Amino acid sequence: MNKYVISSALLFAALGTTQVQAEMNRVYHPYVEQNERELEYGFVLRDLGGDEVLLNRAGMGYTWNDKLFTEVYLLTESLTHEGEQIRGYEAEVKWQITEQGEYWADWGLLLEVGTAKDINSHEFAAGILWEKELTSRWVATANAIAEYEYGSDIEDEFETALRAQLRYRYSIAFEPAMEFYLDDQDWAAGPALMGTVKLSGRKQVRWELGLLFGLDTDTPETSLRGGIEFEF
Repeated sequence: MNKYVISSALLFAALGTTQVQAEMNRVYHPYVEQNERELEYGFVLRDLGGDEVLLNRAGMGYTWNDKLFTEVYLLTESLTHEGEQIRGYEAEVKWQITEQGEYWADWGLLLEVGTAKDINSHEFAAGILWEKELTSRWVATANAIAEYEYGSDIEDEFETALRAQLRYRYSIAFEPAMEFYLDDQDWAAGPALMGTVKLSGRKQVRWELGLLFGLDTDTPETSLRGGIEFEF
C-alpha cells in the first residue's frame, strides 16, 4: 500500500481531538526531519477549581519523507488524589511547506483529529506554523490554529487559538524562551527552557519545560508543562 495512503488512513481513523478540561499546550515548529522516528511524552499540570489536574500525552511518530510527519497519541487525565484514566486518542499530520531559509520565514501546516473515550466528543483542527530567524541567536515561532468541536454530548462550536514563542539559542542543549497561549481556555504566558542532547548516530533526546501564568481570571494562576522526545 502506498505510504501516503497509509498516513491518510491513520489520520482519519482517529477522527477528532480529545475534549478535555485543559489542552496539551505546546508550540509547534514547521520542520520535518527525513527518516525520523519518535517516541514522545508530554504533560501539563494545572489547578482547576482547587483540584490539581495532570494531563498526559504519550505518542509515536514517523517521518514519511522530507515533508510529511505523522504521530498518534494516547491522552490521559488524572487528579492527584485519584487514579489515572484513559481520556482519548489523537492523531496529527505535520507538513513542511517551505525549505528552511528558502524565504523570509519558514512555513508549515498542522492537521489534528481525535476522539474522546467516555463521551461523544470529537474535534478537527488545522493550523499554520510559522518560524523566523530574527538574528543568529533569536528565533520567533507562531501557530495560528482553527478548531471545530462536535458531538452529541457537547455543543458544536468553532474556536481559534494563537501560540507564540521567542527563543534564544544559547546552545544546542540549552535554549531559554518566552511563550504565549491565547485560546478559548487559556490566556497565559511564561518562561520555558528546552534543548537537545545528542546521542550515538541519529539518536537524540529533545526536552522542554515551561511555567505559564494566567493573564485573566478564567485561566489558572500557574500551569507547569513539560515534554521529552526520543528521536532515532
